[in-house]
Formats: sequence, C-alpha cells, structure tokens
Amino acid sequence: MALVVAASGCASREQFTVPAPPEPVSAEVQGPLPDPAAGPLTAAEAVRIAIGRNPDLKEAAARVELGLASLDAAHAALRPVLGADLSYLGGDAPSAYLFKTIDARDLPPGVNFNDPGTFGNWEVGTTLRWNLWRGGRDRLGIWASESGVAAAEAEREAVRNGLVAGVLAAILDVRAARELEAADEASIRSVVAQVDETRVRVDSGQSLRSDLLSLEVRLAEARERRIRTDVAQRLATVALRRLLAWPDGMPLEVADEAYPVRDLPATVPEALAVAYTHRGEVAAARRAVERARIEVESARRAYSPSLDLEARWYGDDEQWGFAEDGGNWLVGLALSYDLYDGGRKRAGVRAAQAVLDHVEEADRRALLAVAQDVETAYLRLEESRARLDVASQAVGASEEGLDLVEKQYRGGTATVTRYLEAEAARTQARTARIRAALDVEGAQIDAARSLGRAEVER
Repeated sequence: MALVVAASGCASREQFTVPAPPEPVSAEVQGPLPDPAAGPLTAAEAVRIAIGRNPDLKEAAARVELGLASLDAAHAALRPVLGADLSYLGGDAPSAYLFKTIDARDLPPGVNFNDPGTFGNWEVGTTLRWNLWRGGRDRLGIWASESGVAAAEAEREAVRNGLVAGVLAAILDVRAARELEAADEASIRSVVAQVDETRVRVDSGQSLRSDLLSLEVRLAEARERRIRTDVAQRLATVALRRLLAWPDGMPLEVADEAYPVRDLPATVPEALAVAYTHRGEVAAARRAVERARIEVESARRAYSPSLDLEARWYGDDEQWGFAEDGGNWLVGLALSYDLYDGGRKRAGVRAAQAVLDHVEEADRRALLAVAQDVETAYLRLEESRARLDVASQAVGASEEGLDLVEKQYRGGTATVTRYLEAEAARTQARTARIRAALDVEGAQIDAARSLGRAEVER
C-alpha cells in the first residue's frame, strides 16, 4: 500500500526539466537598468548595474544563502524534535487487545484473554526526542557551518572584486578603441589631403605618378587600420554587454569618464599587507582551513557515546475519548556506544585529516598567487607610467617632424617616401600615447583589484 501511495504522489519527469533559454537576453533579468534618456553610461553606473544583474555574482550570493541554510540546520541539531501521530489498530490478537485496552484504561472485568474477541482502537500521541550529548559534535557542526558561511561570503567578495575589475577593463577597451578610431580618422584625413594635392600635381606634371600610388597605398592601410579599430570597439562592447547582462537590442553607449581608484599603497610590501587582509580568495582559503580543522575534531569525537532523551504522551480509545482518563506518559534516557563499526570512524578521521592537508596547501597556494598577482600588477603600473612619459614626448616630436616634412614635400625638397615615414611615425606616436594613457588607468584598476579593492565605496 505504501508503494502505491508513493508512486501516485510522484510528479512527472517534465516537472523538473529546465526550459531552454530565450534567444535574446531579456530585460527581465533582475537588476536595475538606467534611463536611456540619461545619456552615456558612466563607469560607476556600469559597476552598479553589473553588481545587480551579473549571473556570476548572483550565483555566489546563492552559495552564501546555501551556507546560511546549512547553519540553520546545524543550530537545529541542538534543539529537541516534537512530533505528533495518530493511528488506528483493529483485530482479535489477544496481546494487542490486552495492551490497547489497558492503555485506554478500559479493560473489562472477567475477560477471556485466550479469546477476548475483536477490538478497534484509536491512538493519538506526541513524542519529544532530544539528543543531550554526542561528544560536542553538534556544537562543532555549528562552528563548521559558520566557517562555511564566512568562506562563501569571502568568495562572493572575490567574485565581486573580479567582476568590477572586468567591467572597468571592458569600458577601457571601448574607450581605447574609440580614441584610436579618432586617431585613425585624423590620419585618414591627413593622407587624403596629400592624395588630393598630389593628384593635382601629377596632372600638372609636377609630381611622379609613383608618389600618388604610394600615398594611395598608405591611405588604404589607414582605412584598413580604421576597420580593425571599429571591430575592436564592437567586440569590447559585446564583452561589456555580457558582463552587465545587458538586454539584446538595447543600445549601449559608454561615457568618456575615468573611474576613480582608491589611493594605492606606495610599495609592494605595503600592498601585500593590504591584499592579505582584503582579498576574498585569501579569506576564503583561511576559512576553509578553519572548517577543515573543526571537521577533524568532529570526526575524532565520533568515538564519544550518545545520550538521548525521549518523552511521550499518548491516549488510546475506541470512541476518541482520549482526554477522559488523562492519557499515558513515558520518559526515558538512553546511553548508546558503538563497540564496533567496521572501521567507519577511523576512516572518517583519515578522510577529515586528508581534507585538512589539502586545504592547508590550497591556502599556501592562494597566498603565493596573491603575492604574484600584486607584484605583477605593480610592475605593470610602473611600466605603463614610464611608457606614457615616453609616448607623450614622442607625440610632440613626431607632430613637429611631420609639420616640417609636409612643408618640405609641398616645396619639392622632400620625397613622398620621407613624408610617408613622418606620417607613419606621427600616427604610431599618437596611438602609443592613447594606449599608454589608458594602460595607466587600466593598470591602476588592476592594482586595486589585486588588493581586493577594485570597487570604490560611494
């Protein structure tokens, strides 16, 4: 009968099937979106949107909620369990007749116990079960769950830190492509002007046609570079849209605004001290070690005996008159101890110790990875600042050089080859400065991320 009931209560397999996602990313994803009339999206607004909508961060938040649920379950292990039951029993078994009628305080006088006849009995009761002692494993379970929650929260902060840095890097890529696009446009205009002027001079016999062809080749190269820059900007925008869970079909325009970065420590040792305190990866690894140590102690205490309390009140009656005689109650204590378990407890201790050894090494690896991350980020920041200084000087020199060569070319004292070299040098210097300036900003953001402080508190 139980199997039939269980089968009839089982839902269909399709109930658990996850539907296929829609083709576009819809605006129904949780999280606020800006008003399209508010203008281009700033970096601060993009960070806020990503925090509210990005699925990676939502997944990390769900893991925190899972840890909190486990903590509630661990606390529940310290509390008693109170249950209620209702049952009906009928038949002519002499033993059952005797016990049920006695518990109902309704045993008739002169009953023939060999042939008492049939009976019917309703029983209602409540049972209280409470584990009073298990070697302290329940308290250790609470501590382990608290460490698990703290680790999940630290992992969420690590995801948040990486997400903010990723959003800001994508915005920098968009801005870099846009600025390079403007530089490419300026280069195209400059070469077009020289092509038009040279074409006139070729028609009048003042220049060679080979000069015109060389300029036209350079113009084609500049336009090709412009196409690559345009594609790079669109790819960066696609990456940003995915980080923001931006709805497909909704336009996305990024503002030319830098994201303020916290004041960075001046030296690498100072930065490492901050990173070891703020990086979520470090905190999560430390909490994992803490939890593993608690689990080892809990496994060792599995050898302790168990003391349980059970109290029950129940009433029996054929006509539902349970309260007429006050019912029956029982209270009992049980002390139990496993004399032999086939080695399960010993295996549990070994497994817990192996987990502890694993997470301790993972903690060491996390510290080494953070140290390398911080040092690398600071080296890149130093490099980008140096490149920006050099690139800024190169731009001034290249622009002055191109201006002189352009005048000489128009006067016929410089060849087209020299002009093309000067124009290429100016274009390269401008591109290098744009990249270097944005690389400095990106390196500052990456350094803040390496410290666990990519997001600015607002």
